[in-house]
Order: sequence, then structure tokens, then C-alpha cells
Amino acid sequence: MKDEGRTHSGPEAITAWKAAASAKYSYVALPFAVERCAGRFIVTVRLTGNFPGSPVDLRYAFRLGRGRIASLEITTR
Repeated sequence: MKDEGRTHSGPEAITAWKAAASAKYSYVALPFAVERCAGRFIVTVRLTGNFPGSPVDLRYAFRLGRGRIASLEITTR
């Protein structure tokens, strides 16, 4: 998984990333667009909370493999 220019690999690293983000900020994510492009699913979300730059639109681009998310990249729209 890639977010803010850093790569997080494996369940433990991704769990730690999510826990750190949730502990630092309160936020709500509202999906408003979904598309499929070049084998990836792209979900665009408006993220609103108590973080600098709120609100922000984020793009979650992911690929599936074996019924799970195989890769995920989060970027600003």
C-alpha cells in the first residue's frame, strides 16, 4: 500500500499505518465516484476532518487478486 509517498507492505505495516492515522486525526470519508481503468478500480473520496488541508479529495486506486486487495495507492485528486 502506498500513501503520502511511503510504501507499507504486509498486514502488520498496513494495520500500524491505519492505527497511526486514526489516532492522530478524526475524519470522515465520503465516496463520490467509482471507475475501472486498466485493471484497477479507482474510488474517489472526499475526506473531511481535523487535519491540515481539510477537506481533500483522495483517489484510492487498487487491484484485486485472489478476492483481496493486492495493491493500493492513495493519491490526491
